[in-house]
Amino acid sequence: MTLRSLLLYLFFFWTTQIECVAKFEVISVSDSSLVIKMIEAANVTNFDITVQIFDLSKQRLFRRTQLDHVKNDQLLSFDGLKPDTWFAVRIEYRLNFADDITDNALRMTKQEMVVKTKKTSRDDPKKIDQMVAFIDDLFVTKDNIYIGVGSVFKEIKKISTVIVPELRCSKGVLSPVSQQVIQHASFHFDLSKLPKEDRKCSTICVFPYLRILTENAVTETFRAKEWCGSAEEARHLLTNKSLSINILAAFLILILAKMLF
Repeated sequence: MTLRSLLLYLFFFWTTQIECVAKFEVISVSDSSLVIKMIEAANVTNFDITVQIFDLSKQRLFRRTQLDHVKNDQLLSFDGLKPDTWFAVRIEYRLNFADDITDNALRMTKQEMVVKTKKTSRDDPKKIDQMVAFIDDLFVTKDNIYIGVGSVFKEIKKISTVIVPELRCSKGVLSPVSQQVIQHASFHFDLSKLPKEDRKCSTICVFPYLRILTENAVTETFRAKEWCGSAEEARHLLTNKSLSINILAAFLILILAKMLF
């Protein structure tokens, strides 16, 4: 095997291992509970896990749970949560594999998620609200893409939302400087920085990070769910949002008219 072949093999093996590390996803959310499950866990026999759940409305640790030797297909349910509330979840876990040769560095890992509970028990638990950041402005020219980003936490003083933006192109990534959302954060992707033949950019990504000042004056940082999509998808979201606002405004006007007349 040549040196080049060996390097390619090692690179493929390393990236495959990284992509295949077991992680958790939210299965359902009700007005009082959160259910998560491990995925991509084919080679995992069981795991040890510590879960910290922070109540973002109070900026405090709500619950800490520790479990050992959990089966890789077991559903984990956390009950007693408050309705209509955002929670930040930090999951630290140690993977136990079927073989004993797996690198120890892959055994210990961490994941974070931010999720909102439902208002009532009648709401669909499969419709999961994890998007804390959203594109609220978009302008596209031949060599420029401008986006505006808002946050559901912009009115809460003890929670800061920091946005890391990306524009993924055919032969590279444009990454403007990250910003904190005050009322709104604006980003400019300058395509003129790329060679003309490489300006095929298909995906905009917005990665939100929450910095929370807890009640005991400790700062906690959580990575929330990212949004990735094309400029057309972003425009579609803006159109739907504008339509919803217009419908709501019309409905309120009708109610007001009935009250007055």
